[in-house]
Amino acid sequence: MLKVALGLWLVHRGLSHISDDDFARTVIAERFAHAPRLDPSGTSWLPFPFWLTGGAMMAFGRTLAVARAVALALSGVGAVLVYAALRLARVDRLTSLGGVALAMATPWNAWLGAATVPEGFTGAFVAAAAIAASARARASIGLVLLCASLSRYEVWPACAVITVATLARTRPRLSRPALVALLPTVGPIAWMAWNLHAHGSATHFLDRVTAYRHAVGAAGAPLTEKLLVYPRALLGAPEILLIGAVGLMAFVFTPEMRKRWWLPLTVALAILLFLVYGETKEGAPTHHPERALVVIWWILAPFGIDGARELVARLTLRPAYGAANAICVAVAALGWNVTQPGAWDLFLESQMGEASRAVQIARGQELRASGATHLVVTPCAYEHFALIAAYGAPEAVELRPPEHQPILRECPKVER
Repeated sequence: MLKVALGLWLVHRGLSHISDDDFARTVIAERFAHAPRLDPSGTSWLPFPFWLTGGAMMAFGRTLAVARAVALALSGVGAVLVYAALRLARVDRLTSLGGVALAMATPWNAWLGAATVPEGFTGAFVAAAAIAASARARASIGLVLLCASLSRYEVWPACAVITVATLARTRPRLSRPALVALLPTVGPIAWMAWNLHAHGSATHFLDRVTAYRHAVGAAGAPLTEKLLVYPRALLGAPEILLIGAVGLMAFVFTPEMRKRWWLPLTVALAILLFLVYGETKEGAPTHHPERALVVIWWILAPFGIDGARELVARLTLRPAYGAANAICVAVAALGWNVTQPGAWDLFLESQMGEASRAVQIARGQELRASGATHLVVTPCAYEHFALIAAYGAPEAVELRPPEHQPILRECPKVER
């Protein structure tokens, strides 16, 4: 309820999108609802978010409101999964609540949880699976990872680490737990098999990302700059790094912390190294590198709060008092985060002026209400996705090549 309420508050404040990709994804989901296909995007984007949002649109209508509702609901489910995983790993209730509250309210996690992009829920899904897998192997962990692996590529190293760690504990090798442990690998293998079948290359998706980065001028940076992109992006949540350092102190000195957190921390490190390597090969996400780091923040926040509780409890020999103090640490970190100047206004400000899509959304909704059955759209850049998403019938839109002009109120040009 808290996570959904936070998302609704951000939408009320004016958060409409992270980038035009939000609206492009909504358009693809609308196409899927009209004519389902195994690979809804036909691009490098993974299919699960389109299956889910498109399925909801089949039932409730092809609108931006449905896409937003699915995003908010999934982000709420993700928060619950992280809490449940912490309890399964024997983290006490107060500490679990504090860790989840801090993670969900970190600005990037909050923004992504209220936007129609898959990062918001996949980060929580993977963190939950990693935390729960450190306690025991369950089919539900495999299913959660399977959904996440068909949503974002940075999930793939997490699947590999969790699968290897689970198989190492599983005896005999061909037992049911071993088969369950292999479930997270189904998504990556199936996607590569599909790319081999549909495009003639198992890594076609990677080639497409690399080609796009070169086309938009996002490639060719010096190696030293590439190596620093994602470590620098981690500073987008300084309060999480601070509380994570507290957790690291407890990790060094307490066996309970090491037993509980070695696997989630290994997953976080694997994801970071995977992204750094991908950046050096021009295969990492093109925009907003912070989006790919949400798994790490979902892990470090409860890790740090749990570490603070452990340290205080050992000093005071009163676990309940330690948990209460850990919650105070979380509240203090969250309070600093929320009150720092501009923390919550970053994307609200970035969506003003040329970046605003309010005009295009309003025009699309007007065209939908007018009953227009065919549109010819000439974009200026990428602003047309907002209009088409609001219109709700992309199959009735004929797209012409973009004019590559500054985005004005009249963009895109629309003819009936």
